[in-house]
Amino acid sequence: MKFTDKLKKSKKRSRFAYLVAFIAVTYFLMTVIKGLYIWTDGSGFPLAQNINSGIKWLFAKTWIFPISNLWKTIPAIPFEGRDILSFYKVLIPPTVVFFLSALFISDHRVLRSKFYELKTEIEKEIALRELRKDAGLETINEAASIDVVISNATNDDPAWHNTGWGKVVIGVAIAAIVAAIGLK
Repeated sequence: MKFTDKLKKSKKRSRFAYLVAFIAVTYFLMTVIKGLYIWTDGSGFPLAQNINSGIKWLFAKTWIFPISNLWKTIPAIPFEGRDILSFYKVLIPPTVVFFLSALFISDHRVLRSKFYELKTEIEKEIALRELRKDAGLETINEAASIDVVISNATNDDPAWHNTGWGKVVIGVAIAAIVAAIGLK
């Protein structure tokens, strides 16, 4: 695959991964807020009462149609009790989704830095060619510009999700989410 095509494809994946990561972080924060609300409800400690009243205010301000349905359906992180499985059941899915999104984002950033490195190298070579021409040294006449060279460059490095360890990471992540959701 040509380098520029791969860069465009990874850019689209990266943008989608940013959106998915934002949704995962929002989900995680909503579960924490709902868990804090349940945990501090009816407490006699002044700090816990202030946290509870602040969360009640947040619920009142965000209780509009689509968000109110989310508040009703999203599970709360259980801060009380000894049931560690229910704690991880809420915690693992957004964490795994955020981690996978971060891998897609980092893949694009690596390709982008490689692109600029290649572009700088080509610009340097063109500048050296001009210096040789000015010094009177004989050079081979090439009419290739930077854009042509970069667009014709190929990158044979597979993306992280196409490597063996990437497939293992995706499989383990899916298994962790299924195990966390499926545990009773």
